Amino acid sequence: MSTDVKKRENIENSSYVVPTVDIRETENEYVLFADMPGVGKDGVEIVIANEELEIKGKVDANILEDEKSALLREFKMDDYYRKFTVGNNIDSEKVQAKMSNGVLELILPKKEELKPRKIEISAE
Repeated sequence: MSTDVKKRENIENSSYVVPTVDIRETENEYVLFADMPGVGKDGVEIVIANEELEIKGKVDANILEDEKSALLREFKMDDYYRKFTVGNNIDSEKVQAKMSNGVLELILPKKEELKPRKIEISAE
């Protein structure tokens, strides 16, 4: 899985923030964690197509409304966008996603034929 980042600042006439991501690889899967504060479960869109993984996170409208009345604002709450090249080694039918406290956890299982396997040796 490639971790090349293609930052997009103007998609659909909106500015986006590139979320920070940790990726771990095990024998059977990749596990991706993306920090997207202000994004709830319903605000996440994940698409795997053409050997690319695309993650979009929309900040909860209630948070944006509260931001308008702030006396001091030192950071901006923008939506999130990140894209990765994943190749053809992900079993997209078995991908799982969980959103908790602004952190997206994606489990991307490897295709069975690409997993390492142990060859049994028979004796004669």
